[in-house]
Amino acid sequence: MIPKTIIEKILDTVHIEDVVAEFLPLQKRGTIYRALCPFHQEKTASFTVTPNRNMFYCFGCHKGGNAITFLMEHENMAYPEAVKWLGRKYGIEVEEREETIDEKQNRLKRESLLIVNTAVHKCYREVFLRYKPAQDYAYHRWGRKYCDEIEMGFAPIDGKALAHLPLQKEFLQELGLTNPQGYDFFQNRIVVPIKDRYQHIIGFTARVMDDSQPKYLNSKESLIYSKRNTVFGLDVAWRAAGKTGQMYLVEGAPDCMRLHSIGVQNAVADLGSAWTAEQFQLIKRAACKVCFIPDNDPPKDGAAFGTGVEAVMKAGKLATEQHLTVSVKEIPTTEEGKKEDPDTYFTHISIFRDVLEVDFVLWLAAKLFETCGNTEEKSDAVKQVAYLLSFIDDDTKLTMYIDALTKYHRGKLFWQKAIENEKIRRDSPKEEEVDLNRRYGFWIDHGKYFSTTEKGGVLEWSNFTLTPLFHIKDPLMAKRLYLLTNELGTKEIVEMEQEDLISLQKFRQKLESLGNFIWKAGEKELIKLKSFLYEKTETAAQIKQLGWNKKGFYTFGNGIYYGGKFSEVNEYGIVHLGEKGNYYLPAFSQIYKENTDYFRFERQFVHFNFSMISLQDFTRQLFLVFGDNGKIGFCFYLATLFRDIITLTTRSFPILDLFGPKGSGKSELGHTLMSFFVIDNIPPNIQNSTIPALNDTVAAAANALVHIDEYKNGIDTAKIEFIKGLWDGTGRTRMNMGTDKKKETTAVDAGVIISGQEMPTADIALFSRLIFLSFPKSEFTDDEKKNYQRLLMMRSKGLTHLTLQLLAHRDQFGKVFYDQYHLILNDVNKRLGSRNVIDRIVQNWVIPLTAFRCLEGKLDLPLSYSEILNITVDGIIHQNMECKTNDELGSFWRMVQFLNSEGEIYEDADFRIRAVSRFHSSTISETEWAEPRKILYLQKTRIFMLYKLNAHRNGETSLPEESLRYYLENSKEYLGEQRMTYHVVKKGNQVLDFEHKDAKGMPTKMSVQQRSYCFDYDKLVQSFDINLEMQSGQMKEEKEDSF
Repeated sequence: MIPKTIIEKILDTVHIEDVVAEFLPLQKRGTIYRALCPFHQEKTASFTVTPNRNMFYCFGCHKGGNAITFLMEHENMAYPEAVKWLGRKYGIEVEEREETIDEKQNRLKRESLLIVNTAVHKCYREVFLRYKPAQDYAYHRWGRKYCDEIEMGFAPIDGKALAHLPLQKEFLQELGLTNPQGYDFFQNRIVVPIKDRYQHIIGFTARVMDDSQPKYLNSKESLIYSKRNTVFGLDVAWRAAGKTGQMYLVEGAPDCMRLHSIGVQNAVADLGSAWTAEQFQLIKRAACKVCFIPDNDPPKDGAAFGTGVEAVMKAGKLATEQHLTVSVKEIPTTEEGKKEDPDTYFTHISIFRDVLEVDFVLWLAAKLFETCGNTEEKSDAVKQVAYLLSFIDDDTKLTMYIDALTKYHRGKLFWQKAIENEKIRRDSPKEEEVDLNRRYGFWIDHGKYFSTTEKGGVLEWSNFTLTPLFHIKDPLMAKRLYLLTNELGTKEIVEMEQEDLISLQKFRQKLESLGNFIWKAGEKELIKLKSFLYEKTETAAQIKQLGWNKKGFYTFGNGIYYGGKFSEVNEYGIVHLGEKGNYYLPAFSQIYKENTDYFRFERQFVHFNFSMISLQDFTRQLFLVFGDNGKIGFCFYLATLFRDIITLTTRSFPILDLFGPKGSGKSELGHTLMSFFVIDNIPPNIQNSTIPALNDTVAAAANALVHIDEYKNGIDTAKIEFIKGLWDGTGRTRMNMGTDKKKETTAVDAGVIISGQEMPTADIALFSRLIFLSFPKSEFTDDEKKNYQRLLMMRSKGLTHLTLQLLAHRDQFGKVFYDQYHLILNDVNKRLGSRNVIDRIVQNWVIPLTAFRCLEGKLDLPLSYSEILNITVDGIIHQNMECKTNDELGSFWRMVQFLNSEGEIYEDADFRIRAVSRFHSSTISETEWAEPRKILYLQKTRIFMLYKLNAHRNGETSLPEESLRYYLENSKEYLGEQRMTYHVVKKGNQVLDFEHKDAKGMPTKMSVQQRSYCFDYDKLVQSFDINLEMQSGQMKEEKEDSF
């Protein structure tokens, strides 16, 4: 089951013209797009896409709907498949969960009723297209184009139009479309579909074509249609209101239809009943301003105002109470004084624009004071106006209102006092507080709880009171926060787990551990107290993973960024997000203020808006200090901010590797990138960290960076496998002992940086999962050092303010990433040409490149796409070469070790290992080392041939000799060439020189001089895990020690 909120978010985000354009060539004609219909044969384009309505429709075959409908029809996708496709395109994660039996029944019922409405609408539409009187009436009133756009229908007079449809009678009756005798509810009426904002037909409104009564009939209430929760025209107005921030509110569907037909797309109607708070809350999700357009009908029976004006007076008050900005467009009174409504008056957009729009409060004041006769009426008018102004928090705006109101009654001080009185009255409790003793059986006196005993005495329960703060909701670790205050005024905040409130002993133990807090009563009294406390407790959800939250906000340890605003935790660790709910961040709660060992990461991952550095200034300095590595690192950071969007498309996320010698700046780039999230980054050392500890580190935050330092190829194989798993977002797998004792795998939602002095070549599969950046330089000029110090100063106060600036572009990123990623991937592959490059490496590098491209137009940066593209292509080629080199060289060196262990090559005959303090070669001038280094001298000719022969013998492919020479000479272990003397061995036997004798008269060993490759032996051991020092005595000792 895909949650409704996800589907709504997708449909609110999609642009149907972009979706359809992926499958059909569209031609723009004014505000719509046209194409040949893909659902039936035609020569003239009758298939239309209307962005304002976010829907498609074919005037030939009458198929239409939203983006999901199009994918289901055109691509034969199932509903969930279509939703997921759109989710991937627009960067919205589509989660599925198993639905309950009740949810499934409700969903299937809703789907069935919607199908019935769709079939009924199709029937009425077909009748309309055949019945000319209905067409004449509708086209004359609203125009043919508009009538066709909304697919207007007609219910025939015979009352049996629906009886022949293959639909369940029970559903037709439930929707009120037929009665038990089978007769249609709508007869001889123009029928207009009522749609929700996602184009689903949830009901109908129908009008007679003459003056008979009732003029209008609406669908009856049902599972899919509720009048107080439905706003007519919202399917059109939603998107238009998103651009203007305003909706025009009229009384009936014809009024709304008239406004739509003349181009006022952001108009809606309440279908002839009074506006409700639920309707305003729905409108508020799309627009913060509403403008009422009342019917201009004359007053009846001595009333002060017409019914239309009176309705707007009530509705405007309710809208103001819902914190909407309210205005009024009042149709002018004609000389004849006849009734006018939006449907009859607004025949052209110019007429609509000419009608003045005024503020609701001032409009209401003018109406009220115009009709006031005595002091009582004036007092009532003042109260009504002051009440509305009590909802305004903007002092400047309030002052302007008061200035304007003085022309109706009294002066500024009078109005200020009236407004203040209304605020006090509004905020005061509507009812007296319930008597505690009557409801719960106890009362509070002098900071203690008391109750009456059965014999009429008084029982003192405690020497304290508990003020409920929050219930922290959690299926496993629920807890409650209370403020403890004893009779002496001592206060403590206490966090109680569920068991602390179930057990009387644990309850007492918890309280007394905090000081002078004594519970004197028993368990029965505790249950009574809990009944009171639980009822008064608000609920909050504890956030266990910082960074991006799937509910649509970004969390730091000390607050939450939501809707462009950072909300800091209060003293209890609670953040209030209004309609979004309450959230608990314990790291900054007073409860844990003294316990600095708890929540260490959460205390680091904080937003303090101390820094004023701009993004452009900081990135300029970053790129100056770290060059191309800094540019790629910054792009990786950009990608990490939107990691969840990216992985919807890529399913994996690269690891950033920073490699170089000590003092090269590799770790400093890691610290610098981390300053976008934390101050004073202290990364864990991978060598002395356990896998569970590393797992907690990488799982602590989503869409944020994590830095792991001191990587070496000699770390445990299990840790290497753990790092590899981070690439596709999987962490450690463990048995969950807290719940069902099943295996669970931690999801990794962070961008991971690893740094170290060794290139990660222990496993080529790991190396291919990285974006590999090397830092070869470890000596710097004075200017370079000054620039680095300036960068340190810039990052010292943290850069989370820049992170918040970038998060504001999340919607833009989500809309374009899917398309940009594939375009750029193709672009990079074209640049690489015919090179044989590992796909995984290309995809890794393309991700940060695409992240930059998606935001390039939104950011003011000293970096261009073409520049970062060139760096990316060069980086891919370099890493691919390193990957291939280390992979092929690994095979070669393993073969050398095998040949040695099998006795096919010999030390001093084919190679030599010598510890030397002084060294020179063809590439290194005379050098002296403080400590002797082991040098491997390799005799090339015989070993190269044996490598080739043994590879062929084992069915393996060997490198061509030229390639092998190239790889060896360009490896980091290579030290050049040097002439070396070797003994001559044939078939395992030393060849003797009988012409030359030693001092004892024995033949000398024959030797030969050859140019040899020289390698740093210890580096070879580190990189390829080989051992050519075969000493039998030593091996025997090691074997004995192992036992």
